[in-house]
Amino acid sequence: METIKIYLENMFMTLPRSKEVLRAKEELQNMMEDKYIELKNEGRTENEAVGIVISEFGNLNEVSEELGLSEAMKTVREEPEKRVITLGTARDFIENRVKASYMVGGGVMLAIWSPILLIVMSTTQNEEILGIYNGGLAIGLVVLLSMVAVAVGLFIMSGVQFGKYDLDKDGNFNLENQAESYVRVEDERNRMMNAVKITTGVVLCIISVIPLLILGVLEVRESILIMGIIMMILFVSAGVFLFINAGMKQSAYDILLKKGEYSEEARKKNRKAEVIGSVYWPIIVLIYLYWSFTTGNWGFTWIIWPLAGLIFAAIVGIASLIGKNRNE
Repeated sequence: METIKIYLENMFMTLPRSKEVLRAKEELQNMMEDKYIELKNEGRTENEAVGIVISEFGNLNEVSEELGLSEAMKTVREEPEKRVITLGTARDFIENRVKASYMVGGGVMLAIWSPILLIVMSTTQNEEILGIYNGGLAIGLVVLLSMVAVAVGLFIMSGVQFGKYDLDKDGNFNLENQAESYVRVEDERNRMMNAVKITTGVVLCIISVIPLLILGVLEVRESILIMGIIMMILFVSAGVFLFINAGMKQSAYDILLKKGEYSEEARKKNRKAEVIGSVYWPIIVLIYLYWSFTTGNWGFTWIIWPLAGLIFAAIVGIASLIGKNRNE
């Protein structure tokens, strides 16, 4: 009986998962099982019963009209042949996506952290502690540019990771039965963890301003106030990292299962957007550098990073909502 079920799954693998197709599949399964039981009651062996059932019902073209699948079969014949994604490929794709999320998240964190030393140097002129003021600014600027350079390198490496697979751009594939079962189980298991990550990220972004507000009310020295600014930057960067990691990992399951913006309908209506982070953050870096160099106000232009982090999180959230609404 298990052989018949597997054969049936393979028969319907290339057909769309519409209500009509699922109804026809269930009807054909009942017909095959009834025939199998009938043959077994007649004294046929397991192999004989399975062989007869498959030979009688195993050609979908012959029974498509009876099952009401003529239109669905016609559509499939007109479409190009689809790739079959095995369990090993599905696992590699998910692992590839997770690695890329750490690269993008790490690059974004470095970009957000990059002005911290420069902020300290540009707002503190105590030569006994920092030495020559101008030298301190130069060191801060070198550290900023170095961290931005590493961040851009991570973005490029993540792009190379993405280039290994084109499943997000080309949805012309089907999951092997074993692969689909694995991905669905992992998707359900990952949802709770993603919810925790996103919730934690939101909380971090909200509470990031608390230290700065408290220190501002207390009217502390400027050097202590800077610590509140640094804490805010660190909190926001951690929150943005969690957003990126959770979003990119979930996108791996959505791509394989063709859900949300990666569903068949969404792919037909919309062109796949470029990875938001790979475009967004380099632009933010350019804006930050241009603004800082032209104004020379390095002690204030750092504000672009926490704001950019919050805006990035909002863009990702809005894009997800739009994808879901369009698919409903």
